[in-house]
Amino acid sequence: MITKVEPLENHPELVPLCARWNYDTWGQYDGRSREEIVEAFLGFLNPASHQKALVGFVSGLPVGMSLLIDSDLDSHPHFHPWLASLYVTPEMRLIGVGKAMVEATEKTAQQQGHDRLYLYTVETRYYERMGWGKVEELHDENAGMWILSKSLKKPLII
Repeated sequence: MITKVEPLENHPELVPLCARWNYDTWGQYDGRSREEIVEAFLGFLNPASHQKALVGFVSGLPVGMSLLIDSDLDSHPHFHPWLASLYVTPEMRLIGVGKAMVEATEKTAQQQGHDRLYLYTVETRYYERMGWGKVEELHDENAGMWILSKSLKKPLII
């Protein structure tokens, strides 16, 4: 299965779809309105922005998204940038789309000059299989979640 990943800025017509995925999966629980999320996704259309929304395609159809954002946890402003909102449609899960989305987000961050990327999740094993490591266990409203990070530095070849 070949997954193609492209910036949302190349597909502005997909803003409503990506915003809906985000709202249905996270936004409605965070107290954000659909309109606020659409507005946030419109910000990803600026090619000069270092914050990016990426869209995954299989056979030309959009099936997933991920975000590269400055900050994802107000409690941890010293960590940046973040991989956030990894989403794959249910029928396309477990076939490598998510992995392709993560790798594309890592590559985008690396191309911007970042040497480390962060995320937080309850699904630690999924990311650990891709080379991510645990940094900190979260508590209070994020109990059960972990911050993970991954070095984006290229290894020295001697």
